[in-house]
Amino acid sequence: MYRKGYICGAVIFIRMSKHIGQQRLPGVSVLMLAYNVEQYIGSAIQSILDQSFGDFELIIYNDGSTDGTASIVRQFSDPRIRFVDQPVNKGLSHARQATLEAATGKYIAILDSDDISFSERLGLQYGFMEAHPDVILCGGNAVLIDEKGNSSGELLHPVYKTDELKVRFFFSNIFVNSSVMFRRSEALLLGGYQDVAPVEDYDLFVRLADQHSIHVFNEPLVYYRVHKENISQTKRDRAIAHLRTIKDNQLRLLGIDSEVHGAVFDALLWGRLKDYAIDDFYKLLVAFKSANLKLGKFPATIFEKELFDRWYLVVTAAMPKNKAASYLLKDGLFKVSLTSFKQKRRIFKFWLRSLINWKD
Repeated sequence: MYRKGYICGAVIFIRMSKHIGQQRLPGVSVLMLAYNVEQYIGSAIQSILDQSFGDFELIIYNDGSTDGTASIVRQFSDPRIRFVDQPVNKGLSHARQATLEAATGKYIAILDSDDISFSERLGLQYGFMEAHPDVILCGGNAVLIDEKGNSSGELLHPVYKTDELKVRFFFSNIFVNSSVMFRRSEALLLGGYQDVAPVEDYDLFVRLADQHSIHVFNEPLVYYRVHKENISQTKRDRAIAHLRTIKDNQLRLLGIDSEVHGAVFDALLWGRLKDYAIDDFYKLLVAFKSANLKLGKFPATIFEKELFDRWYLVVTAAMPKNKAASYLLKDGLFKVSLTSFKQKRRIFKFWLRSLINWKD
C-alpha cells in the first residue's frame, strides 16, 4: 500500500468517459493513486462521485496492485472516471508525475485511495481558487479515522492564522495531501513532482509556495485514515533523508547557505538541541532574520516572533538558569514586543538569578 499521500511505463488506459477532444475540459482533475487498497478504494471513489461539485474528472492510477483493487475500480461506471491500470509497479513519484501530466483540469485535487473526501470539498476549494487568483495552493484539515472508518473526532492539524501560514510552512508541512488543490499549469511549469518519495508532495508544495500565496481552510475537508500500512520504517527513513534535501532547498530560496547552516537547521527542526553549540543556533536564526529583511518572503513581525520562540526553546533547554537571561536578551533576536507574558516573567526570573549568581 502506498504511503499516505503514487506513474508510467506500459500502461493500460481504460477510458470510462468520452474522448477529451469531444467534451469541455473539466474544472478539476482529481488524482487518486492506488496500490493494494481493495479494502478502502471503493469508499474513496464514492466520496468523489458524491461531490456537490460535478465539474471534475477522476484519474485513478493502479500501480501494479496484486490484490483486487483493479476489479473494484471497474465496478464504477461513471463517465468522469479515467482508469490507468499499470501492470508493473512504477513507484510513487513516477505515478504522481504521470497523473499530473495526464490531467486536463484547470486545478488539481488530490485524494489518497484510503481517505474519504467531504461532499462539499471540491466546490468549496474550486470557488475559492477562482475568487483568489493569487493563491496557487490551498488545503484543509482532516478528521482522523481508523481502518474501519471509525472517527475519534481528532483533527490532524492545529488551527492556523492566515497571516502566519507562510511562516508555519517554512518550518513544517502544514498541508494534508489528500485535501490539497493547486493550479495545474503552474505546477507543470515548476517541473511537477520530483523523485523524492515519500515526501514528493511536500517538495512540490515548497516550490509552489515560494513565489505565490497559499491558503488553509481551518475546517476538515477529508477523513484521513490511519492504519498500519500508512508508512513503513524503510519509507520513514527515506522520507527523513529527502526532507533534508527539501529543507536545504528552502534555505537556498531564502538566500541561506545550506552548507553552513543546513545541519544546524535540521537539528533545530528535530529538537536535537545538544548536537550543536548554542551559538550555532543563534547564528542560524540571525541569518534567517537578516535574509527575510532583505527578501521580504515572510511577514517580518510574525517571522521574528517565531525565530525568538525557537531561540527561547534552545536557550531554556541548553543553558543553566543563572546564565539564560544573557542569551535570551541578545539584541539580534530579542525584542520585548516579541515575547509572551509567560516568557517575560520567566526571563525576569532568569535575570534575577544572574544578579545573585544562583546555581542550579
